[in-house]
Amino acid sequence: MRSTTPSFIVEVPLRVNDQQNRFLEKAFDFGRTIYNATLGTALGRLQRMRESKEWRDARDMPKGKERTEAFNKIHRQYALTEYGLVTVANNHRRASGRNHIGAHEAQNIGKAVFKALNAYMFKGAGRPRFKSFRRGLNSIEGTCNTEIIFKPALGAVVWRKRVLKCLIPDTAYMKEALAPGRRVKYCRIVRRRINGMQRWYAQIVVEGLAPVRKVYAPQSEVVGIDPGPSRFAYFHEQHAGIAELAPNVDLQEAKVHSLQRAIDRSRRANNPDNYNADGTAKKGASVWKTSNRGKKLVAQLAEHHRRLAATRKRDHGELANLLLQIGGTVKIEKNSYRSYQRNFGRSSNRRGAGAFVEHLKRKAESAGCRVVELNAYALKMSQYDPATDTYRKKPLKEREHRWGETDVYVQRDVMSAYLARYATENGHDRALLLEKWPTAEALLSGSGLCRHEPRNDPGAPQGDSGLTKPRCSNNEERRRGLPQTPCAENCLRAICDVRSADGESRPAR
Repeated sequence: MRSTTPSFIVEVPLRVNDQQNRFLEKAFDFGRTIYNATLGTALGRLQRMRESKEWRDARDMPKGKERTEAFNKIHRQYALTEYGLVTVANNHRRASGRNHIGAHEAQNIGKAVFKALNAYMFKGAGRPRFKSFRRGLNSIEGTCNTEIIFKPALGAVVWRKRVLKCLIPDTAYMKEALAPGRRVKYCRIVRRRINGMQRWYAQIVVEGLAPVRKVYAPQSEVVGIDPGPSRFAYFHEQHAGIAELAPNVDLQEAKVHSLQRAIDRSRRANNPDNYNADGTAKKGASVWKTSNRGKKLVAQLAEHHRRLAATRKRDHGELANLLLQIGGTVKIEKNSYRSYQRNFGRSSNRRGAGAFVEHLKRKAESAGCRVVELNAYALKMSQYDPATDTYRKKPLKEREHRWGETDVYVQRDVMSAYLARYATENGHDRALLLEKWPTAEALLSGSGLCRHEPRNDPGAPQGDSGLTKPRCSNNEERRRGLPQTPCAENCLRAICDVRSADGESRPAR
């Protein structure tokens, strides 16, 4: 069993020659056949188990400890456990007579099959699929640093007596991450397709905590955020604003549509017998031919989506880092991001709000910070007014929150972030909210997120907040000769630069 000590991953590209490339392709294809053979054995055992009388009797038992023990006994009987499938994968490897991968790699393939099967049996996931030749495996890893071995002296990964040279950048971070005193737990070989070309990478799992590159705030500093489909509002006692999610992601929908149409034309030209007279594809299995031009078009489309995903992940990481430098404890509403996909499909496709929240949780856990999820249904932060201690449901187009019966109007999302900042397990602390409001009002007024008089412009569109938008208007201001205003991301960077310079925050370790 692997140790549960902290660890981090260092990924470096591999420089391989033609001979090494052929070996890696054969090894990954052999791993694919082991995966398919193990999955076929597991699915057959699962079918026989569900047809057995013991399993039906256990299914009809009332829920409880005895029912769970009965199911566990049946799973051990049919070897549908992690150890059982690891043994099956290793037996398939030995029976093949091939020596492209070792026992440790086969064991991890068996663990991957068990993970997929376990999700299918207990978590409502779909039936595990076999991996085709075109799909293949994307990674193979060992259980320790004895099969796929990283040797710092050589700057290379040694696997099955093949020395795969690592391209390690000469940076301070890499020198500290791969220092001689650090223990390497295990290594993983990863295959990716970039711009139509096959590339190989090594992921080195190192014991310990990653070197500090950012100075994160302590957990005593609390920030509340209100996530939306395309942007999130944040509130701290000293900082507040609205930042965009993945601002650098450009879907280029016209380009994608053009590529999809070109792929479809190429497919129809090469497979005229697979379509009906009305242009629809014939039902049933068919043999599809793909021209070299069609393959290039498919590779272009895949590369476009890969770049979008990489850009989105980079933007999410930058925003998560900047947010954790403001507050070490992040309070956030627990939302359904699938509903975002249903109601805001295009925005969710571009921004990835759910992926950002998961990224924030992972980074907070590794940085010594924490993320607290609040019950949105109980708190109703978009409806609550601390001044009157009442709730009022607002339509989505209403982007302002009126503070009590006064003429103070606050940007709706920032108000929710303010309420999240001071929310407790028992709900809203109204006395604390009223006590902190004068300071918060001054901060929000200075940030352009709060106004102190009703709107007198009858021509303003309904639902327009009249408050500062979280977008850069530098182009318009430059044309009009006005001073340029920084965007929310630049404001966050300036805040974190000050925090790093004043030395008040501690490193994440």
